[in-house]
Amino acid sequence: MRVLGIVGDSNSGKTRLISLLLPELKKRGFSVAIIKHCAHGFDFGQEDKDSAQFFKAGAESVILVSPGEHVVLEKKAAESDLKALAARLLKNNDFVLVEGGRKDKELQKIEVFRKGISERIESSSEELLAVVSDKEVSTDKPVFHPDQIAEISDFLEKNLESKERNIILECDGEIIPLNPFVQNIIENSVKGMIKSLRGVNEDPKYIILTLQRR
Repeated sequence: MRVLGIVGDSNSGKTRLISLLLPELKKRGFSVAIIKHCAHGFDFGQEDKDSAQFFKAGAESVILVSPGEHVVLEKKAAESDLKALAARLLKNNDFVLVEGGRKDKELQKIEVFRKGISERIESSSEELLAVVSDKEVSTDKPVFHPDQIAEISDFLEKNLESKERNIILECDGEIIPLNPFVQNIIENSVKGMIKSLRGVNEDPKYIILTLQRR
């Protein structure tokens, strides 16, 4: 799974870019999920007044289920790490495209730059993977025109090959950051403990261990 932020100023074309990339990536056989970062919150309106009532009554989570689909709503005291959220809920997807999430320093980003809207590249060099722009920009990263959907998809497909380890530690609803050294220790320890268990694949793709202490 590759988690990428599609960032940029309001009206720069983030939604348009994602809407065009989705069918192209699907055509290539990839599964794609979307996280839309809502900095000012969101409201499902009157159609979901029951969920609002349940939250008001004290529910921590509400799952909306209908034939063929479901939606999970969770109350969190603080904003979740977007990569951790994707790893926990969307692990079966090849790509998770996050619309927004500019402030998430752990999220690698493609920045959308639009003439008359954007003034400068906001993402740091460490976070920035590429720029999508309708005008010339000064950067050492790859630059694509907004209509170069096939070329952007080629770039994402190559980028998918550099997969990241996703080890999530969540304690009482809070995501605990783990540096690469700790992630490596946890991965090797867990794999060492379970490799001799009956029914475990030699090289499992996902390992989920839940410890509920009460």
